[in-house]
Amino acid sequence: MTNTETEGAVLVWVSDAEIPENAESESESLISTLGYEVRAFVSQRRPHPDKAYYIGSGKLEEVKSVAEATDSSIVVFENRLSGTQMNNLEKFLGLPVIDRDQLIIEIFARHAVTNEGKLQVELMRKKKLLPKVLGQGTALSRQGGGGAGGGGARRGGGEQQQELDKRTIRREIKDLEGKLEKLSRDRALRRRRRKKNDVKVISLVGYTNAGKSSLMNALTGAGVGVEDKLFHTLDPVVRKVRLGNLDALLVDTVGFISRLPHEFVDAFHSTLEETVESDALIHVVDLSSENASEEFEVVNSVLEEIGAGNIPVVTALNKCDRLFDDPVAIPARENVVRVSAKYRLGLEELKERLLSVLNVGKEDFSED
Repeated sequence: MTNTETEGAVLVWVSDAEIPENAESESESLISTLGYEVRAFVSQRRPHPDKAYYIGSGKLEEVKSVAEATDSSIVVFENRLSGTQMNNLEKFLGLPVIDRDQLIIEIFARHAVTNEGKLQVELMRKKKLLPKVLGQGTALSRQGGGGAGGGGARRGGGEQQQELDKRTIRREIKDLEGKLEKLSRDRALRRRRRKKNDVKVISLVGYTNAGKSSLMNALTGAGVGVEDKLFHTLDPVVRKVRLGNLDALLVDTVGFISRLPHEFVDAFHSTLEETVESDALIHVVDLSSENASEEFEVVNSVLEEIGAGNIPVVTALNKCDRLFDDPVAIPARENVVRVSAKYRLGLEELKERLLSVLNVGKEDFSED
C-alpha cells in the first residue's frame, strides 16, 4: 500500500554484474531523504550501457509502464547518466529523470544553511547541469530554420539558445568558484592563526548517518541538530572540546558515501581542507550497520582521495549499546574505541586516545 501523501519514485539500476541483495536499501534511504517513496525497483544486467537511454528498449518500456502503474512522478537512476541520456529518457518517459549524483546534490541543497554551503551546492548543480545542456545539441540543432547566410544564419534557433545557455552556465560556474576561493582564503587565514596559537584541531569523519553529530554533542554539548537522515549535517560546525587540561577544536562536517559525485570534491574543497589540515581525526563507524565494514573502507578511500590519509586517527565504533558483539570485522588497527554517543559510553577512553595521537602526555589528562 502506497502513501498517497508522498510522491512516488521508480528506482532503476543497471549493472554488468549481479546486483547485491541489499543494493536498494541505501538508494531508498537517499530517495526517502529527498521526500519520495520508492514504489518500484527495475534492474537490468547488461555489459555496456545503451548510448542513447542507458537501458535497453525493452526495459525502457517497462520503466514507463511501471511508472504509470505506480503513479510515480520521478525516475531515479542509480547510475551516472550523460546529458544526452537524461534528455532522451525524460522525453520518452514524460517524467523528470535524475541520476544518483543529482539525487545527492538535491539532498545537499536541502541541508545547506550557511552561505558557503549554499555556494558549494550551487556549484555542484551547475557542473552537473552543463552536460545536460550540451546533451541537447542534437535535438536543438534541428529547431529553427537555416538560411544560406553567415554562421549565425545557418545555426538553428535552438542551437543558438544552447550556446547561450552554455555560456551562461560557464560564467556562473566561474563566478561561484571565485566566491568560494575567497572563502577558502579566509578559512586558510583562520587556520594559520590557530596554528600560530598552537590550537589543536580534531575533525569528525565518517559515513553519512554514522552518528558524528551525536558524538559531537556528547563530547562538547554543542546542541547540533540530530536526525536519522542521510547528510543531515552539511555545513561545518566547530566547537571547543576539553581533553583533560587541553582545549581543542572539534569540527563536524558532511558525511561521506560510496560513489560520491565527481563534482563533490571540487565544490567542497575549502570545507574538506579543514579535514586535511586537522591534527587528528575521529573516524565514526556505525557499529550497528549491516554494511559497517564497507562503509569503513569507503571513508578511508575518500580520506586518501582528499589527501588526509596520513593524519592520526582514532576509530570510534559508535552505537555499541545496540550490540553485545561486533557484527562486522573492522581491520585490526591501533586506537579503536567502542562508544555510544547516545548513552555517553566510552567517551573518557576516546579522549585518552585522542591525547595519545596528539602526542600529549598522560600527565595532562584528568577527568572532570
